[in-house]
Amino acid sequence: MLAGTTTFAQQVELNIGKTDIGINESFEITLTVKNGRMNNYSEFPNISGFRKGRPSSSSQTTIINGQVSTQQSVTQLYQPTKQGTFKLNAFTMKVGDKSVNHPGVTLKVGKAVQRQSYDPFADFWGGGNSMSQNQSSQQFIDVKADAFYAVSTDKSSVYRGEGFKMDISFFIALSNKAELEFYKMDEQITNILKAVKPKNCWEENFNIESIRPQIITINGKSYRQYKIYEAMFYPLNTEDIVIPTTKLEMIKYQVSKRQSFFGRNRKEDREIFTSRGKTIRIKDLPDNPMKEISSVGNYRLRDKISDKELQTGESITFEFKVEGDGNINSIRQPSLSETDSLLFYPPSVSQSINRTNGKVLGSKTFQYYIEPQEPGVYELKDFIKLSIFNPRTKKYQTLYPNGTITVKGESLRNAQISKSDLGSFYDAMKNADNSIVMINQTNWVQIFLNIFVVITIGLTVFFYVKKF
Repeated sequence: MLAGTTTFAQQVELNIGKTDIGINESFEITLTVKNGRMNNYSEFPNISGFRKGRPSSSSQTTIINGQVSTQQSVTQLYQPTKQGTFKLNAFTMKVGDKSVNHPGVTLKVGKAVQRQSYDPFADFWGGGNSMSQNQSSQQFIDVKADAFYAVSTDKSSVYRGEGFKMDISFFIALSNKAELEFYKMDEQITNILKAVKPKNCWEENFNIESIRPQIITINGKSYRQYKIYEAMFYPLNTEDIVIPTTKLEMIKYQVSKRQSFFGRNRKEDREIFTSRGKTIRIKDLPDNPMKEISSVGNYRLRDKISDKELQTGESITFEFKVEGDGNINSIRQPSLSETDSLLFYPPSVSQSINRTNGKVLGSKTFQYYIEPQEPGVYELKDFIKLSIFNPRTKKYQTLYPNGTITVKGESLRNAQISKSDLGSFYDAMKNADNSIVMINQTNWVQIFLNIFVVITIGLTVFFYVKKF
């Protein structure tokens, strides 16, 4: 604040652009804060028949006779997708604790408008060349931008499987005097992400849909941070991650040396901002027998049993829920100890992931059906467990459930064995005497053979006599 100056009270305004436009033109809504900060403002409305682009912002500070006034504006552009008549419904926008309403309006989109290449005031001045000559001789000043572009990570070294956050942002100092606008951001972001996104990582994207400023302080200096992209990455191997330098092109306006009511007071120019490259070092997990089977993250266990007392042959539901901070997708299935006393059926698996405030939090649930076969008291920690490596404590740990079940009734082991019994037929075959028996030792067999021989001879004689 300058000594001996006064400031005006904060005001919030909402303005809309032309409502009758061509298919090749844009409709715009501008939110302006006078003598205050543009911070925590609400979303611009969606309009049927229009595609929302990325918002642009501008700021201005004026000192007149010791009185300081500031103005910050955010303009949202809307590109029509087809011709016709459309309705912008009434809406409200909020900046901090102040609100401003708009009653809505009807928008008309017609054929493409041919843009004029001449000065519309030329006839007013009595000739088409006088104004253009005046503009061509107009001098413009390049105002230095107090801004920078950065690809940042919250860590420079992580363990394999441990997450690190990457964000791509553009920073404009509150003291900046240059007028800047974003330029072809969809195309630029696509190319930037191709260069900086690591290929040997699992990505959890925070899906930024619109660029909204946030006031932050860096080394004692205040900036507006326009976050373009944000994601968590989890390395899948121990290969170091190299993030190269990238470039972001912005529109920057030069200002006229002599301000004029009818002439141009600014001229569009371009400025390229370059980010710094960096390397993320990936460390292997410490040597340990649990190394190859451990899930990486800051996790805790919540377990739940549907019933703690039951009879043999009945079944219960058991939930093994792992929750916390980490790559939820990579959490392994718990290890089971095989037993004939408790039958564990393969689990159903579900997970929930929440990406917010620069963190990925969530849970993964393994739901088991357990069928006891033997009476007794069973502590589930003796049968199921999950090994994890916590990168915060740099230690391995094992998650055990706390549940205990009491089983009553008769043993079902023998019944279970009988289900797989192949039957008395195979038992008879197993116990049968397979030694060779002489025919003359079995009278009924010999009688049967004698009768068979007599019948055969009789039939042969009968057919022979009949033939002759």
